[in-house]
Amino acid sequence: MDEKYQSADHMAKHPQNRWGSVHYDDRFDIYWVKAGGAKQQLFYCPWCGEKLPESQRRRWFDELDERGIDPADDDFPDEYKSGAWRGVNPEYLPSSYDGGPIEGRYIDFFDLEADDDKDE
Repeated sequence: MDEKYQSADHMAKHPQNRWGSVHYDDRFDIYWVKAGGAKQQLFYCPWCGEKLPESQRRRWFDELDERGIDPADDDFPDEYKSGAWRGVNPEYLPSSYDGGPIEGRYIDFFDLEADDDKDE
């Protein structure tokens, strides 16, 4: 795989993310997590500490500006709605996660004894 596309599937290396706690925005080549009603960009992988790719957000806005397009007011070309504007082939985008159990990290909270039950 071409090196410039490797960052797009970094989380696939980490089974800890199968529940999708870390999200990927292919427009800007960033990973993020929900932070209340906002998105918090991650600069390092929470699982291995590897530095994540530099955001392409500024470049995205700059390119639209050069074309005279205001993304707040105008419709913008479809390629700017994905990573296509920066040459990313859709086959390199992250695969979806099934949300299944994380191997080796499964806890069945219904089988845990309540603190009240231990005193009896």
